[in-house]
Amino acid sequence: MFYSHPELEQMEPIFRSFITSILVLVSSSIYSSTINHFTSNDSIKTKKVLMIGNSFTFYWNLPQVIECMLNTQNTSFEVDQKTIGGSNLGKHWWLNSEKDYSINSYDYLVLNDHSTNPLEKIDSCAKYIKLFTELAKKSNTRPLIYGTWEYPYLKDISKNRKSNTIFILDSLAKINNAVYIPVGNAFNYIENNYPDINLYMDDNKHPSPNATYLASCVFYSMITGKSSIGMPRRFEGNNSDGKKIYYIITERNTAPIIQKVADIITKDFR
Repeated sequence: MFYSHPELEQMEPIFRSFITSILVLVSSSIYSSTINHFTSNDSIKTKKVLMIGNSFTFYWNLPQVIECMLNTQNTSFEVDQKTIGGSNLGKHWWLNSEKDYSINSYDYLVLNDHSTNPLEKIDSCAKYIKLFTELAKKSNTRPLIYGTWEYPYLKDISKNRKSNTIFILDSLAKINNAVYIPVGNAFNYIENNYPDINLYMDDNKHPSPNATYLASCVFYSMITGKSSIGMPRRFEGNNSDGKKIYYIITERNTAPIIQKVADIITKDFR
């Protein structure tokens, strides 16, 4: 739900101009916020995904779990990552050149800014999402905005504002004709309806294995357009020595609930 004009007047100036841009786009319906999902013919070609981000991307092997889920459907996906713990998109932009990213070799580009930036540094967040999405579009690569969650610290900030992380990232996706991946929305649903499912590590910030499984289900549904219901609850692979490892294992009774929530949330977006 977008804000009325009286509410706009109460916002911080930089955020007010940002939201005004969204209202113009919404009224003219010039953006598309959905993915053109792959078809059966696409299974012949390997689809490649690059995830740029921080610990919210690499915790509990999120890229590997997404890749495993995507490859349960007789398709071929490769998911790569460029991640730095505690980093933001600005740092990634200046540390790596366009050549280093080789974005033109990817079908999807996932952008994960620092979790506090949408609320505390929205100008930087908006700037680098714009730069990366423009770079992706030059290469015919579909940009995806990783909609991260509001952990307790961020909820304390946003509770007295007329905006929150979910709204800001969803809006930035719309402005830049990117796809919003509603992981934060799925977090909220579980916290409100299944409070016994733990989504956080001890720091009340980083994702637990349950949360990474949830994020993977959401990514899977948004990329494929299909439900994650019935997905395996554990995925395995090999380490650099070729030895078998488990990327993630989700409790038998928890996995179906997480899959159902991911399905409910993504139906409104995919």
